[in-house]
Amino acid sequence: MSQYGFYYDQTRCLACKACQIGCKIWNDDKRGDADINEPLSWINSRGETTRYITPGEYELNAPEGEGRENHAVIRKYHMKENWRRVTTMEFGDIPPNVDALHLSISCNHCDDPACVQVCPMGNISKEPKFGAVLAGGSCISCGKCNAACPWDAPQYYDPNYAAYAQSDPQRPLMKKCTMCYDRISVGLRPACVATCVGRALQWGPMDELKDEHPDYVTTCTGFASDNIDALGSSTKPNVIFKTRDLRVKV
Repeated sequence: MSQYGFYYDQTRCLACKACQIGCKIWNDDKRGDADINEPLSWINSRGETTRYITPGEYELNAPEGEGRENHAVIRKYHMKENWRRVTTMEFGDIPPNVDALHLSISCNHCDDPACVQVCPMGNISKEPKFGAVLAGGSCISCGKCNAACPWDAPQYYDPNYAAYAQSDPQRPLMKKCTMCYDRISVGLRPACVATCVGRALQWGPMDELKDEHPDYVTTCTGFASDNIDALGSSTKPNVIFKTRDLRVKV
């Protein structure tokens, strides 16, 4: 099996969240509630449905009830899941003794994924071409995969997924980062990597990434440990880092 993964250069990250937004835009049709919501249409002041709304067509501060310009209504159609997440950790107390470190992570497509081990339905597996961890369609929304993953990679569009009956058509099914399998299968990079403004993210075969960045480390501040005590094993995440030292004393 080939194994692809990510390299993250913390010294280049701007915390602009372009990677997070790029992920959402590309994978919007794969979100957990994509098949539940009705197609978004323009309801004019006379209550008439005139046409479908295109992305970026509404205004954020329009009055309530203005159809396509009502952000409060339209936002329910946005992707709820965050398959790639950018966080900022603040250090220090009083300026100038302050600093911030950023971290961008997604599913790490581990060699021995915890989510695969705990799924009672055998719903999650690694595909052989890239080593991507993918989820199938037999999810029962038990939440075991989410609880086992140190990085919150398996996600549900509604955090109250356990309250839904199995027969409820709106029951949230687990969705997760696919390494943009549809993109990489045709020679493109994952959306998060392609949209990174600071070029802090790279993707490729892990052995090549390690050869290209011989000073890499396997963890950084804010990155959770891959040791799963409940399973008595390590997941071996496929991500490596270049870290930045804090500029302040803590």
